[in-house]
Amino acid sequence: MSYRLHIPKTLQEAVQIKKETGGTYLAAGTDILVNHRHKDDLIALEKIPGLSSIEEEKDYVRIGSLVTFNQLEKSSLVKEKLPALWQAAYNTAGPQIRNRATIGGNIGCFSPASDSVTALLALDAEVELFDGKTCREKLENLHFLDNTAMITSVLVPKRFGFSAFEKVGKRNAMSVSVINMALARNGSEVRIATGCMGPQVILCKDPSSVLEFLYPINDRWGTIEYKTAVARKLLDKLTKEAGL
Repeated sequence: MSYRLHIPKTLQEAVQIKKETGGTYLAAGTDILVNHRHKDDLIALEKIPGLSSIEEEKDYVRIGSLVTFNQLEKSSLVKEKLPALWQAAYNTAGPQIRNRATIGGNIGCFSPASDSVTALLALDAEVELFDGKTCREKLENLHFLDNTAMITSVLVPKRFGFSAFEKVGKRNAMSVSVINMALARNGSEVRIATGCMGPQVILCKDPSSVLEFLYPINDRWGTIEYKTAVARKLLDKLTKEAGL
């Protein structure tokens, strides 16, 4: 495996390199490098300032795209204000991966097994994108990234009085989820997200109809029957905890 590595110092420089080379943005590389999913040029984002912080704003917690799962796990702000995301971070992979993997990279992989995306969808998160100019997009509406766009931060509302995340895997936190689920509640507003039960993480806003939106398949992680049974148990647990 050979490639050219670019290390821009600004967002504008990164976008320009992307336009000139058609390269791949690189966060931690825990997915791209392992699976060789990149072209000849890699554009490392680690030297760009402002992408690795967790900050509290009036209505949101702003999380930089290069914040690692280890940072999320150790953040008292995330644990207090965004319990579902904190639980997802705590239960993602093993310590080595959590020390490297980033929230922006996890979102950008668009995997139906992403623990963080399940929590973030339940929490009604937005992503901030940059492709020469800055814009925001609801995470639930983000299904791909335009050619030069990169995720720069995630904005997670603080309005939910209750949120929680649950996961079932073959070897607990060290494995890919067989199924994961998160629920967030703010009074009568309820959002439930489920991963590994379709081609993407699925969002539902009506607890009584969640199971109707799930389309599990037989794979090496579990059968349709097993996944459906587990989903029922997780849904029952989370709705009871939320007082529904």
